[in-house]
Amino acid sequence: MSTESALPDNSELPNLGIDTKNNDQRMRQYKTLAAAFSYPDDSFFANFPDLKDEQRNLMAEYDSLFRAGTVWLYGAEHLVKNEFQRANMLSDIMGFYTAFGFEPDKERPDSITCEMEFMYGLILKADRAGQLPDGEQAKEKMEVCLDSQKKFFIEHLEPATVLIAEKIISQSENSFYVNIAKDVLEFLASEREHFVLIAATGIKQ
Repeated sequence: MSTESALPDNSELPNLGIDTKNNDQRMRQYKTLAAAFSYPDDSFFANFPDLKDEQRNLMAEYDSLFRAGTVWLYGAEHLVKNEFQRANMLSDIMGFYTAFGFEPDKERPDSITCEMEFMYGLILKADRAGQLPDGEQAKEKMEVCLDSQKKFFIEHLEPATVLIAEKIISQSENSFYVNIAKDVLEFLASEREHFVLIAATGIKQ
């Protein structure tokens, strides 16, 4: 994490590696980052209470940065070249969501806030499946959730979010958004290492 992390103290990034990173930490991180890229309303300040006095400035920066088109928080705006690719991408993302009973709430499916909430849900489902009585069905459910985490992360969340974070860093002078962008890049790197280690060792989360 950057030395000037924008994350609250109770949401520190986990250390790299299977031994020290658990699913509770990962879920909390996805939830916190999803909130960080949402509009600075009451739900935002439930996650970042220390920033309440900066609400006016954060709202102005959010509008300028994310609503005026400086940095779109939607993956398709950064990854596709034409409407055909856009339709395919959105359809693929919705396929993931539908398969796991996830419904975006008044947002486009390629919103990085939706994608982070979805990753949170996949980790939670894998945890719950892993707590079921031993059996092939429980094992299969858990493995489906684990495989989907990796696939969705690699194909959708990481490519879009890296580009968005890099653009925020280059375009904004607001300390919160610049630092949260640095935080998300570090978290994505830790997640990528997480999936690489699992693939290399065969360890399940």
